[in-house]
Amino acid sequence: MRSGSVRSVSIAVPQGNIQTLVAQAAQKTALPPVVFVHGMGCAADLWQAQLKTTAQSRDAIAISLRGHGTSTPPPDDDYSPAACAADLFAVLDALGLEHMALVGHSYGTWVAIAAAAAQPQRLAQLILVDPPIDCTRCPADVYKAQIAPMQAAMLGKGWRSVLQQSFRQALMGGTPETHLEILARLDQTPEAALRGTSRELFTFPAVNALDTYLAVPAADVHLILADLEARPFSLHALRPALPTTAIPNTGHWLMLDAPEAFAQALNSCLATV
Repeated sequence: MRSGSVRSVSIAVPQGNIQTLVAQAAQKTALPPVVFVHGMGCAADLWQAQLKTTAQSRDAIAISLRGHGTSTPPPDDDYSPAACAADLFAVLDALGLEHMALVGHSYGTWVAIAAAAAQPQRLAQLILVDPPIDCTRCPADVYKAQIAPMQAAMLGKGWRSVLQQSFRQALMGGTPETHLEILARLDQTPEAALRGTSRELFTFPAVNALDTYLAVPAADVHLILADLEARPFSLHALRPALPTTAIPNTGHWLMLDAPEAFAQALNSCLATV
């Protein structure tokens, strides 16, 4: 009997095991399942509320990226979006899932974009929640003056305090409860995972990969943002034609700050698939 409850399973992939949360819809459905991917410093249970809500109408799955939650850290220290996307597909293959709507948040949007570019035929929809800026699109002078110093600080000896400050800035506009939860999650995340994903944030050509997916005739992409202010080199600024929904009065972790508004925005996107 399909209960709609969330169960945790550990699924073997080539690099180890991936923690996976599975919520089955109460009734069988032909709708594609929704797969959730968290960002840096979090884990699959970030999406607990969304898993339960989504499972009211369709199956829902969330994974913990390699090195996060109880997922195995990669032996080769590879936290790249492509490697994480390969883990994702290995999990879906193990679950017997061919087609999906894919939802990524923050660094998870890079993983989702890499997955979409690699196997576009498996996506019914791509939903990107508050993605980072694409540093590879910054002009050389901007990169040298702004991005390179940030990169050096985040990857240097004082990296943890720099990362904590970055998280605090991203939490602005959110609730005190979200602030406490996210900083606690950050403290619980292993150093290797934080440094590995931080490194990739500066080097992944997100727009190039997204354009690869957008070239597919059936590509369906939506953005859900904390605000509509188009930061330079953000996906919203670089690809302004993408359908976009903003949830005001939230920080970067908008699914925690405004779960009901986020559920409404997510359901509006999913209504087309």
